Amino acid sequence: MRPAAALFLTALLASGPLVRAQSGPVSSSATPSSAAPGVTLRRAPATPPAPPPQAGAGCVLPTGPLPTGTRTVFILDTSGSMRGIGDGQADIFGRVKAAMNAYVRTGRPGRVELVTFDSGPRLRRSYTFPADAARWNADLAALRADGRNTYLYRSVAEALAPLKATPGDVTTVFLLTDGIDNDPDAGHTAQRALAAFGSRGPLDTLHYVALGTQIPQEARAALAASRYAQGLTLPVGQAPRLADYGTPLATVTDPARVPAPFPDGTPLTLAAGEGVRLADGQAQGGLARLTVTGRLPVGTPALLCAPPTTPGGLPRRVLLRLAVGPEPRLTWLNPGADRTLRPGEAVTLRYRLDADTPPRGLRLPAGLTGELLRLPGGREVAVRVQNAGLPDGTGVRPELLLGEGGVLPLAAITAGNGAAMPAGTAAPTPPARPAPAQPAPLPTPPSGPAARLPALLGAVLVLALLALGGLAWGRRRRPARPAMPPAPPPPNVEGLQYSEARTLALVGAGGEVTAVPVPLGGPFDLGQVARVPHLSGLRLQQDQGGLRVLRVPADLEVSQGARLLREDEVVRPGSLLGVAVARPARAPLAPLGTLVGLGLPLRLRVDGVTLHLLGPYGEHALLLRPGITDLGEAFGAPALHGLKLTPSGPHLLLAALPAGVRLRRGDDGAELRPGTYLPPEAQLELPALEG
Repeated sequence: MRPAAALFLTALLASGPLVRAQSGPVSSSATPSSAAPGVTLRRAPATPPAPPPQAGAGCVLPTGPLPTGTRTVFILDTSGSMRGIGDGQADIFGRVKAAMNAYVRTGRPGRVELVTFDSGPRLRRSYTFPADAARWNADLAALRADGRNTYLYRSVAEALAPLKATPGDVTTVFLLTDGIDNDPDAGHTAQRALAAFGSRGPLDTLHYVALGTQIPQEARAALAASRYAQGLTLPVGQAPRLADYGTPLATVTDPARVPAPFPDGTPLTLAAGEGVRLADGQAQGGLARLTVTGRLPVGTPALLCAPPTTPGGLPRRVLLRLAVGPEPRLTWLNPGADRTLRPGEAVTLRYRLDADTPPRGLRLPAGLTGELLRLPGGREVAVRVQNAGLPDGTGVRPELLLGEGGVLPLAAITAGNGAAMPAGTAAPTPPARPAPAQPAPLPTPPSGPAARLPALLGAVLVLALLALGGLAWGRRRRPARPAMPPAPPPPNVEGLQYSEARTLALVGAGGEVTAVPVPLGGPFDLGQVARVPHLSGLRLQQDQGGLRVLRVPADLEVSQGARLLREDEVVRPGSLLGVAVARPARAPLAPLGTLVGLGLPLRLRVDGVTLHLLGPYGEHALLLRPGITDLGEAFGAPALHGLKLTPSGPHLLLAALPAGVRLRRGDDGAELRPGTYLPPEAQLELPALEG
């Protein structure tokens, strides 16, 4: 809401000289003012005109990691005057919302925050784009300007205070209002409001957009002193063009076509490292030209600057990421990895980087957690990601952040609630169930009290287990989870065929030949690429002379004729190799079901009510539901039938242990018994498996 007209004119006459900054009757300055509608004021400036602004003023490339994304914050006045009610002069609200939406569509910020206010803040919502585009459109359409008063400084302070500088984003704040502060509490000032954004980055900016009204002297002084904010005054009824403000980001692939969104002839300066300079000192056709000498790492930053529109304003800037050299090469080493993750499941993606592209971190979408693993100075990196809450069916793509500000997208991760599978394993097709065999007749049990004693003890034990499950279940009965059908055994591969055309194929026990899509460059894990679990750990690479053997697991034998192959040998094209399992841990028919690709020994790791099974060749995770879970049924692994667990509060309780299977505490080797909680780490000992 506006104050009285007398106060308006008094403040107007006290304001500084009128200036023009945009086409049309627009005034833009760190100390702007505008006349009331229909009033033309002409007066000489009280002080000599300031010299023309210099392009290089304030053009400094910040040190440290630079932003790779953008965040926009809209602080929107929703008092009734924005619709011309009360002392409002124009119904501008709809056009302001359209300007905000146009900025989001064309500027494409990665994150948006919307704060509305009248007698204080009213609504605060956050959006991540493009995922929240529909919600943004719906929320923006539903906004109404029906509030009372304009507690401006109080609202701006509360909107800015929660904002924290994020190393990955440059933040642009737009304050959009047609009124001036009428808060009865004089303790809320413009200076205190702007100081509330204390945790900000060096390229973050705030733009006070006064819609058909003046910016009071107190606010103009606070804007000029803030070093990160400026004011813009528009005539009555004119909507702002927000795309002209803030610090956009641009990737430059052609030095002759550098984005410079400024009028033709605008003088330019460049803040950059050695080897990069401006070829022309002014913008032309929305572009500038660079001269680049030497080899630049992809992602080298530079800051392109133009002078402010008025003296004392903020310089106009574009943060450039130079990609004028060869793009960084990222070789995916395990493309066969299973990237469809159930809740709690994890997968490790392995890559090899160029020598000139050191990684500095990960950017993970919401719902994924993970870590970047790399030996100092090494070119190979491992990215371990875990489904920590992705909606079922959602596909997201993590990103690798490079040392010079570059970003490389990684393989997509999909959330799924299907059958749990180890990484690198294709989901099996359940076979038709055979008719159950008829059991042999049981001998007639003996009679008498002594003979009944074991049965009574067994019944007591069963009741105890049921009661234990009931504690986790609660008083409400829940339907039991259907047991997973047993998985078929993996294919029994007995050989590898490496053809003259440098293609690789699996040779089955019956002579079947199945082609394997192996990469032409870089190492690969044959078990993961071919989706044959018991070949996991056999690492090969296409080399100039043929197929190089990088690693042969100790429990796998690969032979050429009568000779076993060793690491670093090269197999010539046109060779036939034999493959044999050296011990039962890899046996194609071992009763480990979907866990066969993990290898032996198996370990258990407990994370709340999520159970991780780990072997030398992979990891598997299972989120346990209320009730008793038989791990043999959950994984289709006969060797684990009878090993039963149940959630008990935040822990997992060992409910039953089959004969021959042992669990030992990871730290001291103590044997675990039913009725005890699982420790964070435990070793699983299985009876001898038959091949």
